[in-house]
Amino acid sequence: MVEFVLALPILLFVIFGIIEFARLTFAWMSVQNAARFGIRYAVTGEFDEVYCVAAGNNLGAAHINADVFGGDPQDCIVPDAYTGVDSNDKERDLIDLARLFSIQDAATGGGSGLWLEPGVSGDYEQYLSSNNPVFIGQTSSEGYFHTTICSNRDNQFAVDYNNHAIPLCMDNLNAILMDDAGGPGDRVKVHIEHEHPFFLPLLKNIWPSVSLNAERDGIVEKFRTSRVIGVSGPILSAPTWTQTPTITDTPTITLTPTETPTTTPSITPSPTNTPIPVDCDLITVVNSFVGHWTSGYHVASVTIRNDNPVPIHLYTANQTWQKNDPGRYYWAARFNNSSWDILNDTNPPTTWNPSPEIAMIAGGTGDYIGLFQPQNVALEGETTVDLVFDDGCHKGVTVMMPTSTPTDTPTVTPTPTITPTPDCSKYTLGNFSFRNWAQLRANVTNNDIVNAQMTSIELIWDYAEQYGAANGYNNLNVDWFKWGGAYLPGHGQGGTRDFASSTIWSGSVPFNAGVNYRWDIDFDGDWGAGGILTGIQSSDFGVVVQFDNGCTLTRNAIPRVVPTWTTTPTPTRTPTASPLPPPTITPLPSNTPLPSNTPLPSLTPTKTWTPSITPTPSDTPVPSHTSWPSNTPLPSWTPFPSSTAPPTSTNTPLPTSTFTPIFTSTQTPIPTWTPACPYDDDDWPCQPTWTPTP
Repeated sequence: MVEFVLALPILLFVIFGIIEFARLTFAWMSVQNAARFGIRYAVTGEFDEVYCVAAGNNLGAAHINADVFGGDPQDCIVPDAYTGVDSNDKERDLIDLARLFSIQDAATGGGSGLWLEPGVSGDYEQYLSSNNPVFIGQTSSEGYFHTTICSNRDNQFAVDYNNHAIPLCMDNLNAILMDDAGGPGDRVKVHIEHEHPFFLPLLKNIWPSVSLNAERDGIVEKFRTSRVIGVSGPILSAPTWTQTPTITDTPTITLTPTETPTTTPSITPSPTNTPIPVDCDLITVVNSFVGHWTSGYHVASVTIRNDNPVPIHLYTANQTWQKNDPGRYYWAARFNNSSWDILNDTNPPTTWNPSPEIAMIAGGTGDYIGLFQPQNVALEGETTVDLVFDDGCHKGVTVMMPTSTPTDTPTVTPTPTITPTPDCSKYTLGNFSFRNWAQLRANVTNNDIVNAQMTSIELIWDYAEQYGAANGYNNLNVDWFKWGGAYLPGHGQGGTRDFASSTIWSGSVPFNAGVNYRWDIDFDGDWGAGGILTGIQSSDFGVVVQFDNGCTLTRNAIPRVVPTWTTTPTPTRTPTASPLPPPTITPLPSNTPLPSNTPLPSLTPTKTWTPSITPTPSDTPVPSHTSWPSNTPLPSWTPFPSSTAPPTSTNTPLPTSTFTPIFTSTQTPIPTWTPACPYDDDDWPCQPTWTPTP
């Protein structure tokens, strides 16, 4: 025992030390993984449209109005119908901010398994809008997590490693703290900071947590604007090509004062001629498509691959198309993920001359997309795309689309008359999926051919409310609803919270034909600790969605009992056993089965039963004793005198009796028990002492 006592603390310290070291190693790997996930997402230039609302809130009403101009959804893409001259700038600003939120989300997802405490990790949206480091959170608190995103765009931004608790991105032009994800061809850095907590008590008292960090660099792909020189081979190798012509400096070593200036211009063209050879046969059409694209839009698309060892450039795109509808027009075009160039050409054919010409890197693949209006009207007849690249190389396709008779188009126009009689059965509601930060998501789809407006939506969360209350989370509340990735008007982040089921939003938002709308719900005051809500399921929630055409989409919750796993009642019952300390007395109530056993205790035969003792039933204290109520039926045993006389037996029970050995007598002299002492000091009956009759 002594050896065990001496060895046990050391053994436990070693075991828990191994566990802590394993946790630390896992956390370090997760932080590295978070940086990798963040940079991989950052270089794609992609963004989640969900964050376009937050981007608009940061940039202000002017950007929001441009984003939603003409009823366009808040998706960071300024519609072509926008009349402002700064549409490209506003769209770039919105996308840049949405990318920051999306990259941070991707990095957090990459750090799966980390012990995160959102309450100490600051408010990233407030940080970006205020540029105040106070919103980065409590950097030394356990569970802290922060993502810093910085680029070298125009040499305007740089990471400041020295003047703040953690590295932060500095906008040197405006002298403020501001993250930036960069543009096409820019270098972007993702830096992760995490405060990993220890659990081992001895170690935690000395060293509560350890700071872990990781960062990764990458080059942003050409996702929005085109650049003449692409990024290929080594990172940012394109600028090295521009450096090679600077060899013109060597001719500036003037051999003669007058002739060297004439020789330097003659040298500069020579490097530009080196990448001239562009083989038209190495520019190939990989794929083509004409038809419906998304959200009712119809396009003509051609996918081009450049197998040349040098970049190529798109100079002209010639598009022939049929004006099969009076409102048909060629709306916009783009190539290789460039910005949309709004053309609004109402008469075919259409010629697009992008300025500047759009580049495609060596070995790259890019899509030409011509976008037509109006929506939900298919292209018909011959549609041709002819793309002109370097050295007059032409690539394209011709597609013959089916043509409807002129009489068919008027017959299509009556279909809007279906709007008064919508098919409500075509409205569907998917099951809820449970996401991190206690969020729910479901899809509501309009499979009808008629547009509608969603006028109210109700979430019935009785079970979740009861489950939270039963498990100590009495402040569960609904923070916001989103519809199609945008906050429902008046029901956004930081608005009025709903602390009781059900939660109802009323207003009017689109519910267009053939469109799937994502409905997001955010709960706060939950037990998820940054994860999903556990213990509940999709069927626990009821939904009622109403539309302006009279349709109602309803799904009732399936009721079930809320599990109550609180153990507080059991400790309150265990003290009730404390009144049972006199175990010698408690067996007396076991005499309750006496009515079923006609004989009374076998102790009576050991005493000489004399009729003279029969008057003793006058001892009323016996029935008045509360613990002897079971003896009250004894007077009903009057028929027992008819039984045979009691055998003269010893104190041992009669073996021939069919009753329990304790109760062998059937005589009426039962009431002759006279206790020597009626009660002791504790108000419990004392043991009767029987005295023989003189």
